[in-house]
Amino acid sequence: MPVVFLSLYGHGRADYLGSPFSPTELAARIRAALRKRLGALAGESSAPYDVEGLSIDYAQRRVALAGEPVELTATEYAVLYHLSVHAPRVLSQNVLLQRVWGPERLGKGWLLRNVVKKLRRKLRDSATNPRYIVTEPRVGYRMAVGEMAERGEAEESSKLS
Repeated sequence: MPVVFLSLYGHGRADYLGSPFSPTELAARIRAALRKRLGALAGESSAPYDVEGLSIDYAQRRVALAGEPVELTATEYAVLYHLSVHAPRVLSQNVLLQRVWGPERLGKGWLLRNVVKKLRRKLRDSATNPRYIVTEPRVGYRMAVGEMAERGEAEESSKLS
């Protein structure tokens, strides 16, 4: 859990905020701490995800299908982001609900199902014969490993050999 210390004494550290401080500075420090934490959780990848014509450029927050841009809502992108960054691991419904909507939405799987349904429609994917988003019954969802991730794994295993 990220921590920002408010203190009367300036310690000159990034996680300390000496008094007096502005609300703007406090908000900026909180955003930075959350970005750092979320990046560590997500395995923050700068390499694009690319599998069967679906490409996700994380740095630019762009999604394309067969080279054509796909317009996604912030929520749709967040779900796709978490699934692709963690591919091929299965993410449970509650993990996705927590990461995308927060703890107040845990147990409300219908929210996630609706977003996945919209994502599949926009990605021309099928629930019965999926290319991108695979449903793991009574568990959650997963995505196939993208080309960049596969290349990275191959390089790692060749280094170990």
